[in-house]
Amino acid sequence: MKYLIAALIAGFMILAMFGFIWKTESEFRQAALDRGWDGEQDVGMELPGDLLQRVSIANLLRLYSIPISVLLVGLCFGIAYQVGGSAGTNESNQPVVSEEQT
Repeated sequence: MKYLIAALIAGFMILAMFGFIWKTESEFRQAALDRGWDGEQDVGMELPGDLLQRVSIANLLRLYSIPISVLLVGLCFGIAYQVGGSAGTNESNQPVVSEEQT
């Protein structure tokens, strides 16, 4: 069960990463079209600073999407393994010894 939860969390985080990339690209495209970009010209334009920061982060996430995805999956399953390893105790595996031994 813990590995199923880890897989769901990893999948959600990866989908959130790609959702951020997709949303940022659409915002950038809309801002460029609002400023008169026709898709053919290769000229500079001024954009708000926060949009430029999000575009930079989205480009970084797209460039390293596979290593980041592998890292997220490994991290989620590693945490699930550690949580599962510390939950069990050795006391339950010990044989029961009676008080009376003759």
